[in-house]
Amino acid sequence: MLVQEKVMKYEIMAIYKNDLGEEGAANLSKKMQEIITSLGAKVVETNFWGRRKFAYEINHSTEGFYDVISIECESSIVAKLRVKLNLLSGLVRYLITAQK
Repeated sequence: MLVQEKVMKYEIMAIYKNDLGEEGAANLSKKMQEIITSLGAKVVETNFWGRRKFAYEINHSTEGFYDVISIECESSIVAKLRVKLNLLSGLVRYLITAQK
């Protein structure tokens, strides 16, 4: 008998490279959302913050484009999502957190 996992809420905070520009960062955000939905997760809300200064230098950069994506999915999908996000060029950092 298969046990279905509980669907949980997650938030992804992503930082895109400053070199991409506003349009390139928005396109990368759309690509991330496509990856999320292709894995079976549901994008609930997106909040593109735009260009922000870093608190400290990351990979010789001091600015980047911030994006927050709220999703709903089973916990097993998160590991698959991390693998896919690690392969994206243009992504400086990301953090996936579980929400209550």
